[in-house]
Amino acid sequence: MSQVLSLFDDQPVAVRAFVRARHLLCPMMEIERRVPPAGRILELGCGHGLFSALMAAASPDRSVLGVDPSAAKIRVASGLTSRLPNVRFMQGTVDDVVEAGLDAVAIVDVLYLLAPEEKERVLRQLLGLLAPGGRLVLKTNDTHPAWKYRWAKLQEQVMTGLGLTMGHGGLHFFSCAQTVALLRRVGFREVQVAHLPTLLPYPHTLFTGLR
Repeated sequence: MSQVLSLFDDQPVAVRAFVRARHLLCPMMEIERRVPPAGRILELGCGHGLFSALMAAASPDRSVLGVDPSAAKIRVASGLTSRLPNVRFMQGTVDDVVEAGLDAVAIVDVLYLLAPEEKERVLRQLLGLLAPGGRLVLKTNDTHPAWKYRWAKLQEQVMTGLGLTMGHGGLHFFSCAQTVALLRRVGFREVQVAHLPTLLPYPHTLFTGLR
């Protein structure tokens, strides 16, 4: 991970601080292990490109596309492509993705920014972008235990309030059971749940499912 973080050394202090904090607060290396080691991978809501870069650096057999609506963040992420030939970035949303037959889609700490009906719409579109047997890797925060959820929600309220994450429609956290039900309703099969261990006060939860 230190190699990936060093890719941001030429960025302003604020960007370097943000991506390092992101690394410390989110178990990205554990999430990366759940992504197929080869194939075409989409990360939706890639931000500055940290997790996309980690996936690309961890396996040269992956071809990674990171997509994010923030032009400023995509400008930063695009600077990584000269040193990681198997990753590229695009400003936009799921509606702008024309890829098809993907081997995996990753979403890390994004779904809570979407209203319930928008979560379902986005997940249905992602399901359609996957090849048969393609995998969804979704990391979000559970609503249990309650004290961890309250802490995570407070942090996200601060982040969206400062404009560091794009949450103009409010925060919409789902419980583990709600997320599993949503994934199954959309059409994902073999949905599995893993609660990621951490000493930090965050209820990190990882969901995987197949098309």
